[in-house]
Amino acid sequence: MIKKISSLILLLVSLSSCNKYLDIIPKGKFIPETVDDFEDLSGNPSYSSSGYALLERLSDGIYMPESYVKSGFNTSSSKTYMWAESFYVNPETDNGWDPNYANIFNANIILQNIPKLPANEKTRIDQIKGDAYCNRGAAYLNLILLYAPVYQASTVASDLGVPILTEPDLEAKPKRASSKEVYDFILNDLTKAEQLLPEQAEHMLRNDKKTAQAILARTYLQMGNYVEALAYAQKVLAVKSTLIDYNTWSFVNPTRPHGGTTNRPLPQNDSERIAYRTTSFGTALTNTCISPDLLAIVDKNDLRFKFFWSNLENNGKPTTEPYPVYIRSELNFNIGVPEMMLIAAECQARLGKVNEALSYLNKLREKRFAPSDFKALQAATAEAAVKLVIQERQIELFGRGQRWFDMKRLDKDPFFKKDYKRANMEGNYTLKQGSPKFICQIPPKVLLMNSNIVPNPR
Repeated sequence: MIKKISSLILLLVSLSSCNKYLDIIPKGKFIPETVDDFEDLSGNPSYSSSGYALLERLSDGIYMPESYVKSGFNTSSSKTYMWAESFYVNPETDNGWDPNYANIFNANIILQNIPKLPANEKTRIDQIKGDAYCNRGAAYLNLILLYAPVYQASTVASDLGVPILTEPDLEAKPKRASSKEVYDFILNDLTKAEQLLPEQAEHMLRNDKKTAQAILARTYLQMGNYVEALAYAQKVLAVKSTLIDYNTWSFVNPTRPHGGTTNRPLPQNDSERIAYRTTSFGTALTNTCISPDLLAIVDKNDLRFKFFWSNLENNGKPTTEPYPVYIRSELNFNIGVPEMMLIAAECQARLGKVNEALSYLNKLREKRFAPSDFKALQAATAEAAVKLVIQERQIELFGRGQRWFDMKRLDKDPFFKKDYKRANMEGNYTLKQGSPKFICQIPPKVLLMNSNIVPNPR
């Protein structure tokens, strides 16, 4: 039944050349009718598989050899790495926009039609509604972080956000709401979801209470509301605090590290997972290396360095690249326990509670070093503790789709803002502090089809 509903909904939100705001063909439009139908739609894989893999190409943690940059010079993969002004040309769209609005469309179908369900199914209906609110709130968070300025209390009411859709209207051509309106909408959806969702989801494609709380923690961190971000991260950690000990990992063949790692779980089997998230472009980091900036802050005894990068190529021969190469593995975009610990640590540090911040960091790092190599981090000031947290986020959340959003919010932080420059010698790929390029451009196809949407400045 799940496969049937999934295929029907994927038909519903498939992109084509139709002149609609979201470019969706309404042919074969399917509206769920029974509680089973709604449950299957609530667990549609599209909600969990809309991760934007090119976020990793935007981050400062990678180095891409010039030959690969040139081979894809006119593609989004290279343009994101080069921090180009726009990644797409008419009539292209992108996988940051479309999947999220498709998920919003599906959530709106649920919320519009669910009142028709029998009242005696309240428990199941609450879960379905909670799923819809959670998925819609998560989609809008992804969109606002990509296509709108960083949240600043002084400008958020006038900053342009993204269009808010509350009905599954294929003809809608809405304007961009203010960033404040979008953030208020996100918080409202996620708060409703938290109240409606169960303590434990029945399977990984459904949401539960801690999923909504984790996304709320992410949202409040981006808003600079450290009190609320801390509170929600701690709520999650109170019920889920599992950490994987990297000391249990080993290479299948140490002379060919790209050949696989024993005990390293796939994202769907990750015991640190709070919410399952993946991407359709899981190989986005293939043929990349660690950047010299990231290399400079990683302890060479760190097991994350050992299992994610190597001086050997796939064939076991020494690399000719200037930096260790990324060991091929699927991207893991899960929302996990380590991220909640790092959110809690940053909030504690920014609130002046240095010891509490270091406690979170050291508890995490104990599982990332051999016992003989582990050294507890220390900091004399809150500012020093925040710096340690940000560095730990760079390392721990590599490949998790979060570093670009950190770069963006830290660009407004006097303590961290800086110019970024790729290590490529042939190309001058730079991102200046305060650059409008921290805000991704609205997809050209959307601008072409909806004249009510104002593009981002360049």
